[in-house]
Amino acid sequence: MKVLIADDDRLVRAMLGDLLAELGHRVISAGDGAEAVLLCDRDPPDLLILDFLMPRLSGLDALRDIRLRHAIPALLLTAINHGSLKGVEGVELVQGTLEKPFTRKTVERAIGKAAPGR
Repeated sequence: MKVLIADDDRLVRAMLGDLLAELGHRVISAGDGAEAVLLCDRDPPDLLILDFLMPRLSGLDALRDIRLRHAIPALLLTAINHGSLKGVEGVELVQGTLEKPFTRKTVERAIGKAAPGR
């Protein structure tokens, strides 16, 4: 499965990308939401993992834009507890969250919920 990671933290992108590659996924990455939108339009991935807070365009704002053209499942990458996101406009668009710090197990579980059978 091809997974697009969008996070403004280069280290987070590298760590998550390495872990996803170990799990057998192809990884593309973006440094912010605007770049994620461009990459999706160029060659849509099978799954999005979008950081909640990024410069230029947040993960949820990028997802709103992407969903106008593509039906791609998405995980919201965040250091904020999932329960704290209730009521945040747009959070209903994601299939789940991946909380930082993440582990191999939490990544596998989140992907299984967001993109079952892929």
